[in-house]
Amino acid sequence: MAPLVLLSCESISKTYGVKPLFKDLSLALFDGDHVGVVGPNGSGKSTLLKILAGIEEPDRGTRSMRRQLRVGYVPQDAVFPEDLTVEEVLAQTLATEELDPVEHHGRVARALSLGEFPQADQPVATLSGG
Repeated sequence: MAPLVLLSCESISKTYGVKPLFKDLSLALFDGDHVGVVGPNGSGKSTLLKILAGIEEPDRGTRSMRRQLRVGYVPQDAVFPEDLTVEEVLAQTLATEELDPVEHHGRVARALSLGEFPQADQPVATLSGG
């Protein structure tokens, strides 16, 4: 069975002022993918992630996603209470959704495994911001 496409972009372009960040970029994210975005400051990494999350629109091109898929985005400069652990921050974030306790716990555990956090009980104050 072919992998399931969750999110795709076709020929997207984005420019800020006169600076093109990317042009005619196409990509597809499949179920089970782990993705890293690498590039120098100002190259459009955060903008691309915002487009993938539906926070910003590309200047050109299309973004498509699987029905009922939800994409989250946490900015680099997000501020969390320093005394909370990684697991507690995830649990609080998901607490805004109406989930039964078993589903809530399962989603927190899955998010921790996707992020490959070796110590979920690590205080967020000890984490790198970059």
